[in-house]
Amino acid sequence: MRIPLNGDRVPLPTISDIFKVVDDSGHIGIVPVENSIEGPVGETLDNLFRYDNIFVNYEVIMKVNLVLASKSMNPKKIYSHPHAIQEARGFLLQRGFKNIIPVESTSKAAELASNDPEAGAICSRYAAQLYGLVVIDDNIQDDPENYTRFLVISKKKYFKGDKSMIFFTVEDKPGALYRVLEVFYKYNINITMIYSRPIRTLPWHYYFFLEYNGDVSDDKLFEDLKKVTKDLKIKGSYVTLQNSF
Repeated sequence: MRIPLNGDRVPLPTISDIFKVVDDSGHIGIVPVENSIEGPVGETLDNLFRYDNIFVNYEVIMKVNLVLASKSMNPKKIYSHPHAIQEARGFLLQRGFKNIIPVESTSKAAELASNDPEAGAICSRYAAQLYGLVVIDDNIQDDPENYTRFLVISKKKYFKGDKSMIFFTVEDKPGALYRVLEVFYKYNINITMIYSRPIRTLPWHYYFFLEYNGDVSDDKLFEDLKKVTKDLKIKGSYVTLQNSF
């Protein structure tokens, strides 16, 4: 299956901007959620936790191909997202770049480089083409087996799929998380990912992000989960699609 995207592709500076547009307009968004080297993307998780009316419809796994692009063949400073900077750290050290500037996204990096003749960007080839940059070096990521997982998000909730996603909080007491995991053991459900993030509005409080094999159509599962969680958010079920963007 391929992603059913028939409209125009509109790059936005940040992940949070994508969520805001999806919330305001009802359009589809595509956001990164996890890199195989650098781990989960906090900004995406925070927004999924924040927006109760935005759900996950599909996931897409793409092999990372980072490029160094610029309008100059000898850029003096480099813009990129912190994850991309880490993924190309060896290349940057080898080339001797010292002025490396983290920005909100790789597309924002390409936009900044397009307006600065002394700057380059670590970004995708698509972003380089979009902003009229020349690709100086290709495949600059340190690890050839580097993949990023993207989510297709919208205001439509799917109840059937190969995987599902939930967010939740628990009481601050011994065994609270264990009781949640025990529910999945009871129903013989495999958890594929669990991760905690700080709640921005409550210092030293955390939410959990959890993915599992199966769909969200089992009412008994969620009846039991509601008994052992607080602020349970069901983000829907989804399948993995072939990359087509």
